[in-house]
Amino acid sequence: MPKKTDEPQIKEIKPSALSISPIFSNNFAISTQDDIVIIDYGFVSRAYCSPNEIEDKQVASICIPWDTIEYLSKTLREILADHKKEINSKNNKNIK
Repeated sequence: MPKKTDEPQIKEIKPSALSISPIFSNNFAISTQDDIVIIDYGFVSRAYCSPNEIEDKQVASICIPWDTIEYLSKTLREILADHKKEINSKNNKNIK
């Protein structure tokens, strides 16, 4: 007869590679602490149980230190500036 314990049993379910690939992701919350910034993402992804099912929403929280946030912000500004130049260049070609 198996022993009964008061401790809960933890069962780890390893997702397949498909289940961790988001189909759609958007940022929905940012909060700050003294040492970190917490960015919560909600996304729709494939279900763990069946590769053809879609789960409604999953949430992932990312904790980033302030110096990394500064670097991320600088890098994103540069990427956005290049993207805007590219879009404006395409729009100007279409107008001519």
